[in-house]
Amino acid sequence: MSGIEPNGVALAVFAAAFAACCFAFFTIAGMFPLSARPRALAGLPGMALVVVNLVLLILLLAEVLLYAGQTLRWTSIVIFGGLIFLFVPSIFTIIPNGWRDSRGGLALLGAVQLAAIALLPAPLHLSLS
Repeated sequence: MSGIEPNGVALAVFAAAFAACCFAFFTIAGMFPLSARPRALAGLPGMALVVVNLVLLILLLAEVLLYAGQTLRWTSIVIFGGLIFLFVPSIFTIIPNGWRDSRGGLALLGAVQLAAIALLPAPLHLSLS
């Protein structure tokens, strides 16, 4: 494995954080246009959850890309990122629609994104400021 990517820990962190990005992307993509949101997310609180998750997704994606660029070979980023993006939809469909399209589901997704942002190594947080 060291011939492919010498930094296995960074690759595992990238894989977990990028998988969270992909799950968030597929969930939030189903919420647009805002008029097409599920009934459980109608109204201002539902729209606020969608917007908060969208902002978290953008922040997480930027942080994951910065982290990957600083720690991994570009070939590892392309290959493993592509594999994750390819296989996450099949795992995504296992989650029931009623749960995924609810306020609780979006709140949990936001918590997962916040955890992924917080768990990326601290030196990266310093480079963002």
